[in-house]
Amino acid sequence: MTPAEIRKQLRITRNTLTPSQQSQHAQQALQNFKQLLKTQIDFSRPQKIALFLTQDGELDTHETIEYLWNETEHQIYLPVLETKDEWHMAFVQYTPQSVMLENQFGIKEPYAPTKEHLSGDQLDWVFMPLVAYDKNGNRLGMGGGYYDRTFAFKLNSESHTTKLIGWAHSCQQTESLLPSEPWDVPLDGILTETGYSTF
Repeated sequence: MTPAEIRKQLRITRNTLTPSQQSQHAQQALQNFKQLLKTQIDFSRPQKIALFLTQDGELDTHETIEYLWNETEHQIYLPVLETKDEWHMAFVQYTPQSVMLENQFGIKEPYAPTKEHLSGDQLDWVFMPLVAYDKNGNRLGMGGGYYDRTFAFKLNSESHTTKLIGWAHSCQQTESLLPSEPWDVPLDGILTETGYSTF
């Protein structure tokens, strides 16, 4: 199948999950996330963690964000598209007091002056949306290329410590390998309702 056909099929798949299944998956993902915080030495000190606001049947992040706000000292960031001219995408700290504005896709983003925007390599952990993923860590997004361009530095150097983790329902894993291009940035790991694993 073409990337467009895969996107269509997997978006339908995740949107057929019932509200009850969505809620259960979100709870299980939160538990798996808590376990990750306990087992990764990185999280023993405050980290800059990027997440995203879910839409279109994606695995919900709301309860995980609330947990991070209320129970940890980690800083939470969300992607923003209106940023410095030379950047494709940036990240702004997200707090309960954040002023939220809609971007051109109708997705809410926290507002902050451009000087407070972070680039991808300034983050420690990035939990990324996706439409599909495979067993090798290849990721298929919505096709805009925002994440691939923002984290292209990962392709050119092994010295960067930013971790890219897919955040998705397990039903979004494809049986066959996804088509991959040289500019596609692979995932370091995946977190679903069934657990966390690395590639």
